[in-house]
Amino acid sequence: MSALLKVLEQVDAAGRSKKLVESAGQPSQSNPLPYTQKAGTNEASESNELQRAIPNAELECYYEDDDVSLEELIRRERIEGVQDYDANFEKHILKRGDRFKMLEEDEDEAYALGWYENADKKMDSRKGAEKRLKQEKNDKNRIQVNLERCNLCMESKKFFRKDAVMSVSPHAYLCVETQNRSIVPGQVLIVPQEHVMAMTDVDEAAWADIRNYQKCLIAFYEAEQPPRAVLFVESSVHRVSRDKALLGAGPHCCIVAYPIEMGLLVQARTYWKKALDEAENEFETTHAKVIDTDSKGGVRSAVPKGFPYVHVDFSLGGGFAHVIDNVAEFPREFAQHVIAGMCELTILDRAYTCKEEYRDACKDLKDRFAADFDWTKALQA
Repeated sequence: MSALLKVLEQVDAAGRSKKLVESAGQPSQSNPLPYTQKAGTNEASESNELQRAIPNAELECYYEDDDVSLEELIRRERIEGVQDYDANFEKHILKRGDRFKMLEEDEDEAYALGWYENADKKMDSRKGAEKRLKQEKNDKNRIQVNLERCNLCMESKKFFRKDAVMSVSPHAYLCVETQNRSIVPGQVLIVPQEHVMAMTDVDEAAWADIRNYQKCLIAFYEAEQPPRAVLFVESSVHRVSRDKALLGAGPHCCIVAYPIEMGLLVQARTYWKKALDEAENEFETTHAKVIDTDSKGGVRSAVPKGFPYVHVDFSLGGGFAHVIDNVAEFPREFAQHVIAGMCELTILDRAYTCKEEYRDACKDLKDRFAADFDWTKALQA
């Protein structure tokens, strides 16, 4: 049987179909001929009066829509969206500066359409294509720069965790936490391979891989002697705008797995709930301080996309989430401090005292996890 080939549609940085956007910028094939004025008519005289009232420079700012049908204009609006006429008018005034002059009271400002319309429409198709090509090139370069600065993207030049990687799946990977951030022995990271800012932003395929790693880690730590439970903590605090996120900006999200003594699991719920209740000033909180999350949907079913939050899950037995009001004042190392206090450690304590001890721990964790707990081996078989 012949394999089916699925062609993915190309989209721009804003997530719009390139074909639709390009087609919206071209004139309709079924458009009527451009409207023309005949000398000696009333329309011609009105046009001459309007031209005297409004400078030529303003007339040049009109949309070149005279040769476009109403159906085509409606189609373009559905694809490109509606203009912000107030913002266009503001840009026009700033561009004109001292040369800007309001019309007299007896002159109709409604005819000064160039003041309220986007000046980009004055460009012909060739200039428009050149501008789009330049923008695509700039977007591509910006994406490359942003990704090269990320130390969690595996293709980045700053990714120095190759020796600490325990497992790699099609959409995520598992690795040991760095030496200077490991509070408890066996502390690891679950990271989506795609550069996204929060688990609420990952797609279903990546989320399925992450859940598989969480289930394997629970079994992995329970098999130790003595057995340990695991807390899965995500801190998605600092966010950037959607446009910047599409260009690869913003932090790369991850889930930190903290193995703790089995006897601390029940106590951990009370400890974390109290810590989240006291995380921010009670007068600044405009919503529930602590949101219960279930074992199935986790934070994705409790917190909407785009909100900064902290989430802790207790061995996939449900957990707590807290939506952050004041990101600027929220402690950057909040989760680390809570774990350290719960385990009766200081914030300066580390699980590994030297590089040799850390390298030996990485090798031991990788070997034991690969032997019986790595779910990706089923994919390779």
